[in-house]
Amino acid sequence: MFKIPDRVADLFGDDAIRVEFQQALLAAGQVQGHEMKYLEDGPFSEAARITHGRLHGVDLQTIPEDQRSLVAGAKALAHRLITSGYAIHEAATAGERAQDDWSELLAFARGKCEFSAQIADNMGWERCSAYILDRAEAALGGGQPAEDRDAGYAVLRHLASFYRADPGFQPSWYIQVPEAS
Repeated sequence: MFKIPDRVADLFGDDAIRVEFQQALLAAGQVQGHEMKYLEDGPFSEAARITHGRLHGVDLQTIPEDQRSLVAGAKALAHRLITSGYAIHEAATAGERAQDDWSELLAFARGKCEFSAQIADNMGWERCSAYILDRAEAALGGGQPAEDRDAGYAVLRHLASFYRADPGFQPSWYIQVPEAS
């Protein structure tokens, strides 16, 4: 399995997300005692990896109804944080930099992700995409270091690439990354 680059923790790491991951794992009955330490204060990338690994195969219909949204959101977010790390790594390895068209890319990705969130089988996607898109947008904002801007741009390209056959997608935005297993 690939390691999530530290850039994911820099851009997306958040104590509230750690707590959300813990709560989702507890609600799904999927946390093991030794993992709680990593979830609480280990590397953020490891918290995402543990959450993804534990929730990957969980059937949301087995989760109490009042906890489904929490578990679905954590499941989707952990998954996309991992693949966002792959995108950041891929772009950095290729020496790709943020481009001036980032606001157009953001608008495209946000519009497509908002539409996808309405699909019944995409429970959790709205929470996931909104969090990642907002953080990527902040990284691309004025005054941010170049490596943050480059990472934010790579993540936007990653999310937009799911919609590469749709009108408005620019071929230069395409980035291929492996799926998290």
